[in-house]
Amino acid sequence: MDEDKLTKILKSASILNLPDLSVVGGDGVVKLVVSDRKNDTSNESAVVVNQTDKNFSFNFKIENIKLVPGTYSVSISSKNLARFYSETYQLTYFIALEPDSTYE
Repeated sequence: MDEDKLTKILKSASILNLPDLSVVGGDGVVKLVVSDRKNDTSNESAVVVNQTDKNFSFNFKIENIKLVPGTYSVSISSKNLARFYSETYQLTYFIALEPDSTYE
């Protein structure tokens, strides 16, 4: 996860006052999407970060994303836990996913 893209999406969440961050895979791409998942008519902002051939939606609360600015390698387990690793700082964060996260 590139530092510029992460910073951009977190700033969008702050400006638009959006509480949710989702890592969404579908249509061949992985996107970071900030939104209010409880409100279908809320604003939304997204940025493409990678490619995939899978379909998934890994959901986080923005309030749980407290990271030192940097580029992270992200791994997500089937136990609804994400590992954010920064090689630059030799730093690892573990962040819980929301229970409604899905992987097909």
